[in-house]
Amino acid sequence: MKCPSCSVELAPYDRFCRSCGAPMASPSEAPTYRDDSPAAPAATPGSTPIDAPVGRLISSGSIPVGGFTPGMVLADRYRIIGLLGRGGMGEVYRADDLKLGQAVALKFLPKALADDPVRRERFYAEVRIARQVSHPNICRVYDIGELEGPSTGAAGGSGRGRAFLTMEYVDGEDLASLLKRIGRLPGDKAIDVARQLSAGLAAAHDKGVLHRDLKPANVMIDGRGRVRITDFGLAMAAGEDIAAGEVSGTPAYMAPEQFAGKGASVRSDIYALGLVLYELYTGRRAFEAATLAELRAQKEAATPTAPSEITREIDPIVDRVIRRCLEKDPRHRPGSVVQVAAALPGGDPLAAALAAGETPSPEMVAAAGSTEGLRPWVAWTCLASVILGIGAAAVLGRQAQLFRRVQLEKPPEVLAERAREILSKAGYTAAPTDTASGFAADDDYLQYVRTHDRSVSRWDRLADFCAALLVSAVTAHLRARFLLLGLVVPRRHSLRSTHHDVRGVSYLAGWPWPPIGTGSDTSPGG
Repeated sequence: MKCPSCSVELAPYDRFCRSCGAPMASPSEAPTYRDDSPAAPAATPGSTPIDAPVGRLISSGSIPVGGFTPGMVLADRYRIIGLLGRGGMGEVYRADDLKLGQAVALKFLPKALADDPVRRERFYAEVRIARQVSHPNICRVYDIGELEGPSTGAAGGSGRGRAFLTMEYVDGEDLASLLKRIGRLPGDKAIDVARQLSAGLAAAHDKGVLHRDLKPANVMIDGRGRVRITDFGLAMAAGEDIAAGEVSGTPAYMAPEQFAGKGASVRSDIYALGLVLYELYTGRRAFEAATLAELRAQKEAATPTAPSEITREIDPIVDRVIRRCLEKDPRHRPGSVVQVAAALPGGDPLAAALAAGETPSPEMVAAAGSTEGLRPWVAWTCLASVILGIGAAAVLGRQAQLFRRVQLEKPPEVLAERAREILSKAGYTAAPTDTASGFAADDDYLQYVRTHDRSVSRWDRLADFCAALLVSAVTAHLRARFLLLGLVVPRRHSLRSTHHDVRGVSYLAGWPWPPIGTGSDTSPGG
């Protein structure tokens, strides 16, 4: 690597520049790196040379700017506004999309790595993987392009064939800069950021994508407080095969098993999430080390100071969640980011405990139930209303039932028995498959009363002045179906048929029955 001040070549383990004496970044602040080489023997903790399988560190200061100056137009479409930042996996510029009239971010591979086929393939893979995840808390990646021919105005290079990707421009600040500027976040803002981080990371995991480089520098917060997870340069599909001993990521945010070359998993992303949450609430890193070997030893053996010992006002629930995320054994960490989100204040701790396979305490069960249901006085009022409604329906229902206003000389049971006798005499002696009985009113007559009689007592005279046709029984036979109609004829009314002054007589008709009218004596209306 090179000294950011005088550009003198330095060894990866140099803490100070040999020429000008400028301090180098500590391992806790080391940039992202990727090691595709086989694992080397483990280093002895505390030794100066770093012989662990960590590969070559790519310092931010060692990456050339690339020569894209403000005002340059790339690919006849993107006008460079300025350099947003540089990291181990690329350089990012702000640009204006002249075709669509929108601000975008352009990410280029570092110029020294632009011709590396492995890096280019990883660059393309970043687009393929990032496109699989669509979520408000994930920075959107649009497309990938390539500069053909010389880059006009480029300093010191042609830029031929240099690949770049276009992505969403977030007008805000990365979390690392924010924490460095103001320290820890207030409790309410910290929980809001924690929830958004969890939502975005959970969306990636739902698509089978592991981020592998989650850290404050890869979290953007816009002017409205909305969080975006960025930089999927090291992302991979869950379960994807990796080279033995491959170590990739930012050392300060890597899980112990990643240092050991065991690869990344959902739980290693959760470990990184716990480290980010630790900084959110305390304003400090969980591990501080002078060398990479010391950092690795701390993560394998030491336990970070509890957040509640640094920030007294931190919620005990948050303190417990963070400490669980930072467990050395991956099996003791939450099984998913959803469990982390559910356990945060305002979530569902009972559901989180059950999902984690834990037995919730009685206090947790009681606390979970206190936020559910209605207030007692509201519940009692609703219950009393229901009881009063049932009583009113029982009392008033008798007044609303039409058949109760008609004086039947024979009850429905007698009419049904009469129907069965008629069927038996007709030769249908076998037991029916099903029987049903009921009443049906002459709607035409009832509509006539509604139209021509507006008096309050019009329904009280129904028994004396209407000709209501009531269905007394309907019987279905195995081979034939019949309707048995009981005719209730008022005392002051007679039918226009040969059956004068007939009351309560069961009438036999075929199924389906024809419209009721004044037909012949052999029809239901006769």
